[in-house]
Amino acid sequence: MTRPERPWMLKAPMPKLPGSEVEAFQAAWDARNPELLPEGVPRWLFLEWLAREGWLLHGSARGDLTEFEPRKPHDLSPDDFSKRTGVFAASSGLWAMMYALCDRPRVRRMLNMALQVQEPGGGWSPLRYFLSLAPRDPAITEGRALLAPGCVYVLPPDGFEQMPPYAWPGLGAVREAHWVNPNPVHPVLRVPVMPADFPLPVRMHDAARVDALAQNDPWGFPWLEGQGAES
Repeated sequence: MTRPERPWMLKAPMPKLPGSEVEAFQAAWDARNPELLPEGVPRWLFLEWLAREGWLLHGSARGDLTEFEPRKPHDLSPDDFSKRTGVFAASSGLWAMMYALCDRPRVRRMLNMALQVQEPGGGWSPLRYFLSLAPRDPAITEGRALLAPGCVYVLPPDGFEQMPPYAWPGLGAVREAHWVNPNPVHPVLRVPVMPADFPLPVRMHDAARVDALAQNDPWGFPWLEGQGAES
């Protein structure tokens, strides 16, 4: 028996990759060349394979980065870990893609999550996801219209610390695919991604309303009841 999950927690598709595609992933990685990836195979599957191999991932709209400097993020979460100064990375390809694909000039605020829920017996559920974007232009009515091409950078795990599990009121213990390194980090590979590569729904929300709700109820994430739409 598993703990009840929230409706906003999305499950990633679970395709079974043939051995030939796994071998192609390995060949593309060994050559440090994502152009060797099999045609028609979504990039997110390659990124998830890299995460399972122990690499960490950082999404960005920029494709010219050669070093990541520690920074202090703007974060509405109630925890201190997410507010630390450092280089942040994810042990999830899909979560990194959210940052890579977000068209920030047209997005006022992004809400996103990739976490596991602790199950009875102490094990962890598969990762659950959420993505919602607040548009600067109120005429935009579809979340996926706020996505743009970007890049996911592959980072070595050395020096990174994972966010400790914590208690989520009403949900139990959860663990995020969230890592931070207080030092500069050099990527080892850049993987271009496109909006069509992202397999999950993208919601929309009103930034001002959610900011106010977050101040009154920090654990009410994602504060989206009755708002926006999925696309």
